[in-house]
Amino acid sequence: MLAPYRMSRVIIAGPNNVQETAVKELHDMKILHIVEHSKSKLADIGKPLESASKLSEILVKIRALISTLNIKQEEATFKLKKSLLEIESTTKKLSDEVTKNLEGLKSIEEQLAKKDAVKQELEILKDVNVPLEYFISYKSLAYFIGYIKSKYILTLREELSKITNEFMLFDSATQKGIFIVLFVDVKKKEQIIQFLQKAGFLPLNFIHISDFKGTALSNLSKIEEEISKLHNKIESVKKNLEKLSNEYESFLLAADKFLRIELEKAEAPLMFASTPSSFLIKGWIPTDDLSKSIERLKTATKNKILVHFEPAKKHDKVPIKLKNPKLINSFEVLMNLYTMPLYKELDPTFFLFLTFPILFGFMLGDFGYGLVTLIIALVLKKMIPKARHFFNIFILASLSTMIFGLIFGEFFGFEELFGREIPHLLSRSHELMPLLYIAIGIGVVHLNIGFTLGFINEFKSHGLVHAIYAKGSWFILQIGLVLLLYLYINSLINLLNLVIGIILLFIIIILMLYKGEGVRGPIEIPSLFSNTLSYARLMAIGVSSVQLAMVINHQSEQFFHGSPVMILFGVIILLIGHIINIGLGLLGSFLHSLRLHYVEFFSKFFHGGASKYVPFGIKKQN
Repeated sequence: MLAPYRMSRVIIAGPNNVQETAVKELHDMKILHIVEHSKSKLADIGKPLESASKLSEILVKIRALISTLNIKQEEATFKLKKSLLEIESTTKKLSDEVTKNLEGLKSIEEQLAKKDAVKQELEILKDVNVPLEYFISYKSLAYFIGYIKSKYILTLREELSKITNEFMLFDSATQKGIFIVLFVDVKKKEQIIQFLQKAGFLPLNFIHISDFKGTALSNLSKIEEEISKLHNKIESVKKNLEKLSNEYESFLLAADKFLRIELEKAEAPLMFASTPSSFLIKGWIPTDDLSKSIERLKTATKNKILVHFEPAKKHDKVPIKLKNPKLINSFEVLMNLYTMPLYKELDPTFFLFLTFPILFGFMLGDFGYGLVTLIIALVLKKMIPKARHFFNIFILASLSTMIFGLIFGEFFGFEELFGREIPHLLSRSHELMPLLYIAIGIGVVHLNIGFTLGFINEFKSHGLVHAIYAKGSWFILQIGLVLLLYLYINSLINLLNLVIGIILLFIIIILMLYKGEGVRGPIEIPSLFSNTLSYARLMAIGVSSVQLAMVINHQSEQFFHGSPVMILFGVIILLIGHIINIGLGLLGSFLHSLRLHYVEFFSKFFHGGASKYVPFGIKKQN
């Protein structure tokens, strides 16, 4: 529980003709954490199996079909009973069908875009009774189509009459202004342009109506009917694609899973060392599973492989598989957020399990809030089973919150119910200094647990003497300070002797820390005091939460003596206020509990930085 699983380094060597068999067996066993081989003079990087190219090609098509058919990626429940050849054949057939539908859809959408463009032009022209065949190029006539400002329409005909008597004008009022269609003698074109510019003319260019005859209004209904038919065709194609999606969803998901696994096997040799006639695999296997795994592997390859194994050495980069009972392993989520412990280090997960809920509960510390968060965590755990470990943490934290709620005598910020004071051991709203002393005391205990774990880690890695210098010196510092202060308080030494004693104590500790941890040790002496004071946040966050709850209660109570509407308003304030306060309390308590562990606690003993044990055959989680 306090240490990860023991691991053994394994080297597997064999002839190339059993490589595929060995890969398949290793994948099925899901036991070997493979260490990738780097190219060297002695051995090259292995080549993928012959099937890799074909598998990759089919997998790309499968995933393209999944994306095109809008199939939601999820774990396949359908068991595939087809060979690779049959999968390829089915995939090609489906791909051709989907491509045919998509090409048809693209063609229809292009037609629809053109029809829509025509409709837009006809919509503009529908209120002017001008035959569409008029909109062609003329040698003797020029025409203008567009909008002018409304104030110029009254003088437009007069100005046109002054310029020429040979013109034809159609106009219609719209939201954009006055829409006009004007035909004039081409010789007067420049003069007309100058006037129209003064009138704020906004020209329009019609490019889709030159092939139509009759008025825009008479053609509009035909275009709308054609557009409707195109929409129906689009719907028909989409229904065909939806039908294909429903029909082949299980196959595609199962094929994706099957091909992904097979491709993983086929590409596995890229992590091996290779020679023209043999292969070599390096990796790690949990020591408890070693004998059984070797026996099974040799049986599968008919004893044609050689397996060498040895325990992990001091400086080996060993992948970590944490070893915690069911009740505790949910807290491995918090370790994953940080980093894995080194192979020779103590696993902090158990201490997270012990202290994280306590710090969380101390800050939130309200029975009612704890009850609400407990119910929410239980419900969400059932709704989102993949996040069960995260919600298990919140369940324990909520139970801790309820316990501290009983200690503090708080229920949704109330310290009295039905006119009677809730029994409590400590009031967060009235006994601030005792609360602060307890918070600092928790910090002292927590940090010293960290120093103790650090002492054990140093003892295991470097021996007793180094452990005393590196971590034992912190205990000596604290004991020395307490002893000197005790002697001073009891008048057994005077102030001068106290100062001299503290200076001597610090000199001794600095020398010990320098011996044990180098320059870093003495530099970290001030951090001991700042780290300890950092636990004052336990009191500060808790008090801010209860004060906000009391404000919410006080504000809502003022409405409970009025009309039914005012009472309803008071209830709304109560609900919204406490929902916000619970949300802030959850966020603050979680983040600050995490910070006190990651920054203050872990820094006293934990280095971390190891990679996580991910055996071949298990999908790696990012």
